[in-house]
Amino acid sequence: MKKKLTYKNILGTACLLTGLVMSSAVSANLVNVDFSNGLNGWGGDVVYYDTENDMDNNVTDVIFGDYSNNFSTTSNSVTLNTFADTTNEYWGVYLYQEFMVAAGTSEISLKIDSTADYAYVTLVDENLDLVHDFKNGGLSVDISTFIGSLMSLEFGIEDSNYAYDDYLTVSNITISKQSISVTEPASWALFLLALAGIIKRFIKIA
Repeated sequence: MKKKLTYKNILGTACLLTGLVMSSAVSANLVNVDFSNGLNGWGGDVVYYDTENDMDNNVTDVIFGDYSNNFSTTSNSVTLNTFADTTNEYWGVYLYQEFMVAAGTSEISLKIDSTADYAYVTLVDENLDLVHDFKNGGLSVDISTFIGSLMSLEFGIEDSNYAYDDYLTVSNITISKQSISVTEPASWALFLLALAGIIKRFIKIA
């Protein structure tokens, strides 16, 4: 369900689509959005350049503990980083979660902090069509018309200048619920009076 179009889009897209197929089961609405349980419930991909063998490699559905320089969490936030060591240059880092929009869902909102050659925070549907671009289209989106639909929330960064100092932090992910109208006390009082009148009438008839 990932939709990434960048200067290395062929390799990146292949990596991401493979990761999505291998990712865990779909949840009803997003889970672990405050990252209190690390990255449990999320899937991630990494693309890196192997300098010794002169080739790019993509790792799909990563074990996050093996890529602690690329993925990190704090209270209510996650940060993606590009990174380079003596043999590998980690130029593409992606995080995603597939979910079914649960009944009563109103909108998704979040916050973004980023310095990167390329970064995105998007919501896409099951056809890979872009539903919302949080960076360019606003930090919240109404998804009440998508209840019962399969969607994916996706983050990513890519390096293009070989500095490997790119980062993207997404925080305060919030799923709002639709407001449920509550009958006013005055309306309840009128209803009860009418009900009492009907009961009294039936008692007289009997």
